[in-house]
Amino acid sequence: MRLVVLLAAGTSAAVAEPIWLEVSQAIYGTDQRSGQAVVNFILTTAGREVFARFTAENVGRRIDIRVDGRTMLRPVVREAVNGGVGQIPVATVDEGRVLARRLGAEGARLEVEAAE
Repeated sequence: MRLVVLLAAGTSAAVAEPIWLEVSQAIYGTDQRSGQAVVNFILTTAGREVFARFTAENVGRRIDIRVDGRTMLRPVVREAVNGGVGQIPVATVDEGRVLARRLGAEGARLEVEAAE
């Protein structure tokens, strides 16, 4: 599986060059705490490092997580994410399966960017 992730680097008002990352895996599942359907993703080693820096620089800020240009999640970063893993909540089992397949497909994009 190969997934490309787009992170808009930097937190200033100036437009930053995007940073492309690869995700090693995307799997549909259920959050063990809430029971909600989710898609779990795991970044590659290089992706983990860049995502850790990005989240460390954006603690306390809202970020957009988009798939194919559609906002999936707008969390507030509470702390740096050093493990290189994440979850995208989905409404239904079918949506989760479709999204996991899409994220596992060649050329798929996950965009993560600091929100205004």
